[in-house]
Amino acid sequence: MWVVNFSTMATGNLNFGLFVLPMGGALGMSRSQFGWAVTTRRLSAGLSSYVIGRLLDRYGPRVFTVISAVVIGVALLAVSRATAPWQVILLFGIVGVSGLATPQGIVTSVPVAKWFRRKRGRALALSTTGLGIGGVVIVPVTQMLLDHLGWRATWTVLAIIFMVLSIPVAALFLRRQPEDLGLTVDGEPEAPASGPPSSQGELSDAPEAAWTVREALRTSTLWKLILVFGLAGVAQGGASVHRIPYWVEQGFGPQVVSFSFSADAAGAATMALIAGWMADRLPIRSIAMVSYLGFAAAIWLMIDGRNEFFLFGSTITFGLSVGAGMIVHSYIFAAYFGRAFLGSIRGLVLPIILVSNGIGAPLVGYLRDSTGTYMSSWWLMLSLYLLAAVIIATVTPPSHSGGPVQAPARV
Repeated sequence: MWVVNFSTMATGNLNFGLFVLPMGGALGMSRSQFGWAVTTRRLSAGLSSYVIGRLLDRYGPRVFTVISAVVIGVALLAVSRATAPWQVILLFGIVGVSGLATPQGIVTSVPVAKWFRRKRGRALALSTTGLGIGGVVIVPVTQMLLDHLGWRATWTVLAIIFMVLSIPVAALFLRRQPEDLGLTVDGEPEAPASGPPSSQGELSDAPEAAWTVREALRTSTLWKLILVFGLAGVAQGGASVHRIPYWVEQGFGPQVVSFSFSADAAGAATMALIAGWMADRLPIRSIAMVSYLGFAAAIWLMIDGRNEFFLFGSTITFGLSVGAGMIVHSYIFAAYFGRAFLGSIRGLVLPIILVSNGIGAPLVGYLRDSTGTYMSSWWLMLSLYLLAAVIIATVTPPSHSGGPVQAPARV
């Protein structure tokens, strides 16, 4: 999963902002249209996520990841031949359908969470660092390719990189869950039926409760999480596309900006490791709150961005917050609702998160197009992150009266 995560950074995630100026000039794309490309990608992922979650619960990620990688690769090759903005928007909608290359996607995190419980934070951290390290490598490589080959050839190269990296490892190594191979979670003996609370985070030695989708929907915890991730999703969606062109318009060279976003990705990889280790020991909501406060600080540095200190300070802080946030998204649903129906529960919640995420990109684009500046957008993003931090501090694990539930049968 580390390799698959690494490869997805070649599909226009963190590096998509580097294409805004060259593609915008060649195709006549406005900032809001670039925002709609991101929105379409995330909306399509959201609409399909519940079905994908159920497929992951029942069949696992092996065949699904291979097929998805082929579809995404072909779509990116088609982007390299696009001649109009609507084609780019449509093709990114196809890229998003499987959810494989989508932020907070369930395809690469749900299977890892199913293999681990006590070591879940560390396991998710290790797999998630693929995203950060991928950003460190792919962002400057993308800018180099743009400088020497142009944006069309760059998309072709990135599509090939993505498929060559992701398809073989997925076909060879991915499996649904340890029980399918006669193994146990964490590779350890089964825990006793009851026991004293553990000092590690919010886990205990008792068997993990298994919440069905219907049971989870009846808890205030799930709805608070939806609200928090929705608010933060609008902010992060707005920042995802527009941070790079904002810094370039502030007078910083594209290569310098690309290096700063490599630092962003390095911060994400570093913090993912730290947050994963902490998640096995501290309440996950505390890590989430710190993450949102970090995002707010990064946006403030953008607003006051006068020199390279503010540029690198903002991107690194943002990256650190992203790293913590990736662990939160991957960990909190498994910690609060168990792993038996984790794919289905996250698949139900993900559309709301991705729709809110998709709203942010065109919203910021429209504000920029209409006012000629990003400042009003950044103040809105900062306020949303602060509100999310306040709410997440109150989200505690729900209580479950039932016992363990059988995981969906494999067919």
